[in-house]
Formats: sequence, C-alpha cells, structure tokens
Amino acid sequence: MRLRQLNLPQPAWAILAAALMLFAIGLLCIYATEAGRPGPAFKTTKQSINLLVGVVAFLVVVSTGYTWFKRFAPLIVAVAVIGLVPLVLARFVSFGGLIPERRGAHRWIQLPFYNIQPSEPMKVAYVVGLAAYLRYRRNFRTFRGLMIPLGASMVPLVLILLEPDLGTALLIMPVLFVMLFAAGARTKHLLGLAAVGLCMVPVLWLQLQPYQRSRVLGMLLQSDDLRQQIIDEPDSYSFLGTAQQAREWEVASGMQLVRSKAALGSGGLTGHGWGEGVFVEFSFLPDKHNDFIFAMVGHQWGLIGCLVVLICYTIMVLAGIEIAANTMDPFARLLAVGVVALLAVQVMVNIGMTIGLLPITGMTLPFVSYGGSSLLTNFIGLGLLVSVSRHRPYLLADRPFEFGVGRRRDDPVKPIPDFQGHA
Repeated sequence: MRLRQLNLPQPAWAILAAALMLFAIGLLCIYATEAGRPGPAFKTTKQSINLLVGVVAFLVVVSTGYTWFKRFAPLIVAVAVIGLVPLVLARFVSFGGLIPERRGAHRWIQLPFYNIQPSEPMKVAYVVGLAAYLRYRRNFRTFRGLMIPLGASMVPLVLILLEPDLGTALLIMPVLFVMLFAAGARTKHLLGLAAVGLCMVPVLWLQLQPYQRSRVLGMLLQSDDLRQQIIDEPDSYSFLGTAQQAREWEVASGMQLVRSKAALGSGGLTGHGWGEGVFVEFSFLPDKHNDFIFAMVGHQWGLIGCLVVLICYTIMVLAGIEIAANTMDPFARLLAVGVVALLAVQVMVNIGMTIGLLPITGMTLPFVSYGGSSLLTNFIGLGLLVSVSRHRPYLLADRPFEFGVGRRRDDPVKPIPDFQGHA
C-alpha cells in the first residue's frame, strides 16, 4: 500500500509526520552514541530495521481497519495475557534460554532474529479490550460497576509486576482512568478509587523489591534536607532508607538521576551539537540510547531540541483528540482516547524520570528510544489511530456516552460531517 493511497485526513498526516520526526531525532542520538566506538553501528542498523518492521505493521493495521480489532478483541486480549505467563514462570522453569534473565527480570522472549517484550503488545491489547468492553455499557456509571474493569485490569497489571516491569505496570491505571472518564464514568467514583489507591501506597511500598525501593529513594533523596535528616535521625526514617544510603546517594541510588540531569542541563539553549559533548563521547550515563535518550537530546541540541520533541508529542496528542472527537463509533472513540492516553503517559513517565520528578522505571520514550518491541507497538497504536480517522461511519443512534439525553423519535437524523465540514 502506498502512502498516497491511504486517503488520510489532516490529523492523521500530522500524527505520522510527528512520529517520523521523533524517530529521526532518536536515530541521530543512537548513532551519535556509537559513532566514536570501533566496529559497525549495530544499534543504529537494528533500529532502522525496526522502523521498517514498524511501518509494515502500521500499513497492515491501517489497511485492515480498527473494526477487525473490535471483532476479535477478546482473542487479542487473551493472546496478550497468555504471552505474559511464561515470563512469570521463567523464575521457576527453564525455557531453554528463550527467556533470559536481565538485571534480575524476565521481560524478553529471545528468538533467533527478534527479541519480543510481551508487555509491549499487551499495552495496545489492553486498550483494545477495554474499549470493546466499555463501548455500549452504562453499569460503570455506578461505583459497583467500576469493579469489573478494575478487576480485569489487575490481571495484566499483576503479571507485569511479577516479571518485574514497574514501568509498564505504571501505565495501566492512568489509561484505565482516562478511558473510564471518556466513557462517561462519574468523576466522584474515579476520585474515590484514586483515594483508595493512595491509601494503599504504604502497603505497596512494603511489597516492593529492594532495588525498586532504591529507585524511589533515589528520587526522594534529591532533597538535601531529607538526606541530612536521614543521616541525623536514622531510626526515625528506617522505613524509608538508611543513613549509608543517604550518604552514598550520588554514587548509588541517585547516580543515574544525577548524571541524567547533568547531561540535560549542560546543553543550555542550543546544546553542544550533534555527536558532541562528554556524555556522548564517554559512558557516563547508562542507557543513554534507551531510557535516558531525552537527556541526550538536551545535551546535544539543548532546550531547543527538547522543545522540538515536546512539540511533536503535543501535535500527536492534539491530533489524536481531534480524531476521537470526530468519530461517532463508541468503540473507535474509546480506542482513540486509549491510544492517546497510552502515548501521553509514556512520555510523561519517561521525561519525568529523566528530570527527577518520577522514579526511574525503565520506561522508553515513544518513537525515540532504542527498542524493537516498543517501536513496533507504538506503530501499531498509531495505525489504529489513523484507521479511526479514515473510517467515520454514519451512526443512526444517540451520540456516544451522552447519558440522560436521548433523541426523540421524530427528530431528524443528521449526517456526521467530515474533517472539512462537509456532511
């Protein structure tokens, strides 16, 4: 399928252009981290191949149409959930090296030519399944009715946490709340659930693994006052951390954060230039091609480069909202809202951890960070969003998610306008 045959409206073109711009920025950063090293630029080559795979998946999704995903939503969710189970079992069962342990976690299925991270396609499958469930239901407008989507969300959430993959798990609840709100759930009920979640924070803190607590502590110990209080009164703050952790923060739990902020801030307004700067030339910052690639954007291109990245994401979010607002299909609207929420939350978590507002979780920056599974999943989500923009069916019924307001029998049926305002 050629791009000119896609018949895309303006919001879809804007989303596609912004995504390709982000990928180009990311690829330049990845190449810069490899240029000074001997041997071929392996990551750059592999990421270019990942782009081709992602574009093919995008074209397949667009040509297939989102209605296919609506029809097979239960099967899609079931396959995605089953794909998470071997990662949990890998702690106890050997799969012949197919599921290696990396940094104490089992997150990847290692195939001969491609490594798959099952939690990535689970993101899109979750949005598809939730949109299919919520599209025509009204029982979630009661507090009791919220228990079904909330309980169903616990299944992938728990499985992902057991890998463990804290970063991906953090996406589930925000996306759920956004989609419930878009579907018409009552704000007071959502706020009630959020309050219950906040009350559970101390319990969840006790359940975290030591390295996960260390990441949260690394963010909190940015405060000089808190570090000093822990050192002066270790018994009073034993639930949080030890005096030794506070003293060694800059070289231990806070090392990545300190260096990330240093790389980002050292770029100033215009940066050191592409391929320039000490954080490009030397391995001061771990995962600079992946989790902390936003810091490398700021290091090389400064504030201007960071603003370009943020503008691209803003374009994608605003265009996605316009697409959601201009479809009358309840499933399509929820699907578009879910994909936009998924993108926005990933961006906020990644940039938040880069600048020290959130704990380091291993969240990639969509379309910019190195990674095949992440890029493939993002292009599939993009394909669903573009598919919704291309297919705007006439719906001879009430507008979706308008509760308490019905169309009278004698009211005329109005056709749905397209993006150019024509009926």
